[in-house]
Amino acid sequence: MSWVDKLSNTVSVTAKNIGKRSTEVVEISKLSVSIRRKEEEIMKRFEEIGQYVYGRLKKLNLVTRDELREMLAEIEKLEKEINTYERLILDIRKIAYCDRCDIELEDDARYCPLCGRSVFKGPN
Repeated sequence: MSWVDKLSNTVSVTAKNIGKRSTEVVEISKLSVSIRRKEEEIMKRFEEIGQYVYGRLKKLNLVTRDELREMLAEIEKLEKEINTYERLILDIRKIAYCDRCDIELEDDARYCPLCGRSVFKGPN
């Protein structure tokens, strides 16, 4: 193989790697924007709950969990969506994490130091 062929092959491989990394960066950026939007939505829900509770207490009425159940369920749903997006980012970055303890781990970790569970590493 001539040096021109080797150079061409190296350039081709490098271009493919750059393309793959660019795609990963774009995906992470999209997920990060989605996370920020969900966090803003959660803040709106918190404000709604606060206004509702304040209004009730101002009139000396008690507030029950049942009255807030729907709003709380919406917040929980948004939090789960954020968690999913964060996991996707970890997968793209190939960062190991423990599902049970919800912590990031060292690159060479095979087991979670907190619970001992075998850890997931993003696809190679």
